Amino acid sequence: MNPPPIVHFQAVVKRYDGKTILPGLDLAVNEGEFLTLLGPSGCGKTTALRLLAGFETPDAGEVRLDGNCVNTWPPHRRPVNTVFQSYALFPHMTVFDNVAFGLRMAKTPRAEIPLRVAEALAGVRLEDLAGRKPHQLSGGQQQRVALARALVNQPRVLLLDEPLSALDHRLRKAMQRELKALQARLGLTFLFVTHDQEEALSMSDRVAVMRNGMIEQIGTPREIYQHPASLFVAGFVGESNRLDAVVTALPEPGRIAARVEGLDRVFGSGRPWTVGDKIHVLLRPEHLRLEPEAAAPDRLRGTITAQTYKGMGLDTVVELDGGKTVLASGFCGGADQDYRVGQRVAVAWAEGSETVLPAGA
Repeated sequence: MNPPPIVHFQAVVKRYDGKTILPGLDLAVNEGEFLTLLGPSGCGKTTALRLLAGFETPDAGEVRLDGNCVNTWPPHRRPVNTVFQSYALFPHMTVFDNVAFGLRMAKTPRAEIPLRVAEALAGVRLEDLAGRKPHQLSGGQQQRVALARALVNQPRVLLLDEPLSALDHRLRKAMQRELKALQARLGLTFLFVTHDQEEALSMSDRVAVMRNGMIEQIGTPREIYQHPASLFVAGFVGESNRLDAVVTALPEPGRIAARVEGLDRVFGSGRPWTVGDKIHVLLRPEHLRLEPEAAAPDRLRGTITAQTYKGMGLDTVVELDGGKTVLASGFCGGADQDYRVGQRVAVAWAEGSETVLPAGA
């Protein structure tokens, strides 16, 4: 029997000025996991975090923490802490005093505070900077002070609201690795909010993709990326090529035949289908392989219209003969990337690399 979730949103509704932001959010967060809420701006990610932190009250439903309904609990009673996009450090205080602030507000015994602060700063590798002021720190160091301040009170759940968005690309990558390593080392539950799909995939145990205040799909990063449940997820998490098709036959259980861009192909699919159903065939750019135009007959054909050099990789845009445009990605120097703009090519993919969805999903 699985243990109960540490956080549980049960049919939670939240409205602002008559507009419904969360129409009935259901989400369970397991203890000790790194779960990310991923979605575009305005989809309700931060609202969910604020409801859990106690900064907002739901209009309906229950927010449960450790099995308790906390709808009416004030923020200071909830065993959670939040790291915001703006670090909100006190500029006149040292690093030590910033981290110690929450302990002093909680009336922690004076003798215990230096030990707890030292432990928190060691956890984020800033023990040598305790005497500095925030303006004497880099952006990454300020971020780690904010983390230490949130962790020093030993919360049951740490809430992180786009905490890396203000960092430059290189520092952001480094902080992603540090955050994940810190979470694994401490064994804490992290509920992370971001609109950056690469960030979500690289850090999370599970990802909940949100749209219009609801969970569109939840699963491991691999499940979300390789098996998107809808066109929205496929388009928001990474890039995806969409080919429209019609089911032409049901050759055997779990497999369908369909006509794609004038080409007959067989696909694996566990969904129930009938002949004549319209479907979408989704293919990630890295799953497409370019071949000479004279390759085997069961290939789509087209003309390369653009290429983008990306260091280790190369993105190639192919306009298929039927008018559809697809994107193929591969390593520079690979045999399937030795083509130029204007060349005719065949486009192939390995069976099983596609995702098949009903039209309009």
